[in-house]
Amino acid sequence: MSEFLTTKEVADLLRLKERKVYDLAARGEVPCIKATGKLLFPRAELNQWMQHKGGMMPEIKPRPPVILGSHDPLFEWAISASGCALPAFLNGSIDGFERFKNREGIATGIHVENTESSGWNTELIRQYLDQSPSVLVHWAKRDRGLIVCPESNIQRIEDLSGKRFVSRQDGAAAQLLFERHALGAGVQLDAIKSVRVARSETEAALSVVEGDADATFGLRTFADRYRLGFIPVCVEHFDLLIDRFAYFEPEIQTLLQFTKSETFRSEVKRYRGYDVTGLGQIRMNGCL
Repeated sequence: MSEFLTTKEVADLLRLKERKVYDLAARGEVPCIKATGKLLFPRAELNQWMQHKGGMMPEIKPRPPVILGSHDPLFEWAISASGCALPAFLNGSIDGFERFKNREGIATGIHVENTESSGWNTELIRQYLDQSPSVLVHWAKRDRGLIVCPESNIQRIEDLSGKRFVSRQDGAAAQLLFERHALGAGVQLDAIKSVRVARSETEAALSVVEGDADATFGLRTFADRYRLGFIPVCVEHFDLLIDRFAYFEPEIQTLLQFTKSETFRSEVKRYRGYDVTGLGQIRMNGCL
């Protein structure tokens, strides 16, 4: 008798689908090891685990079919235009990531800059979801910087001291990114007059258009659309973190297939500062 069981053998033993066994292993809820790219389940430990559980499998919270994360105007439009029928709650990268970890949605949009290496989003996933059955799919590169009122005389981040500024909500990666660049430029955050907190890229830009603020930290496409000044700061990567099982379901596939359509390609032309060359490419596969 073998010391280890395969995924199929465990599924048969527990009367579960193999997919659910993978999910249990990814969440660390069943004893297993990974060898040569495969999951192996120690027979003795598995028997002890079953006795401890009384032969009952823990219930895994199902993911509701909801898209979470950061607000991206092109992504928001595509969700609606594709007919994928998925509702969205877009309240920031960090908020969406935490909700995704808690299984409150099937996908989340993120643009979080790595702190210990170059790149975007990968450190966050490796730190908190390294063994999660999820995939990181590229959406777009976006020009981000200061959107400014032409009469404000703002030409760089250092000029923000004493100026009226629209901040972003807690849980928004844009706010974290702005604070990092502002502090790096020697600007004291309390010297900037935060006049309001915007909860989307659109709301932040419109606050400058309407004269409520001198500047915000936003996307080039809105500066271009509303004929505002733009001071580039970085090119960020906006990616989609998707539950691996949901990735193959019709809703997500409908959304991704839509990005290959002429309708989508025509819409992208309206978004200056967007590069969708690698849209759909899988950057990371965290599945066990």
